[in-house]
Amino acid sequence: MKNEFYKENSYYQGLLQNFYGGKSGCFCAFMTFFYQYEQSLIFNENLSVMFEKLYNVELENCVILSRILLKTGSDNKFFSSGRKFLSGYDVDYTKNFSQMFLNDIELLEVGVVEAKSIILKIENLNTRAELKKILENKKKELKILRENYLKLNLI
Repeated sequence: MKNEFYKENSYYQGLLQNFYGGKSGCFCAFMTFFYQYEQSLIFNENLSVMFEKLYNVELENCVILSRILLKTGSDNKFFSSGRKFLSGYDVDYTKNFSQMFLNDIELLEVGVVEAKSIILKIENLNTRAELKKILENKKKELKILRENYLKLNLI
């Protein structure tokens, strides 16, 4: 992505800020997957590689969104557009791995819907291209979770 600045647009900034630092945004997903990774190292080590992959993908999503936010004249602070700060209270602390998978799938499904919605609302082609990367990342994460959920017979 070139170091070009986009026209300031408070509507776009709000959409992107929620997707970045909102309650079900990319940073919340990153924190959730990181927590689950640490849990899996102790309680279900065979899942640790998967959770590590998930939190790294979400970190990549956060980096992309952070740079877009900065280029739109916004800030990459950890809060929603309503200025509700992201906190540890937003992380899903479920210890049951079967329930964890279901909650993670739901979190990513919400992310996919949100990404699609934002892509349709934003006209800047560079921003849309970056958001499409995030959308594809979320779809890949969903596939990983669903495949592992079925493979592990957590139904």
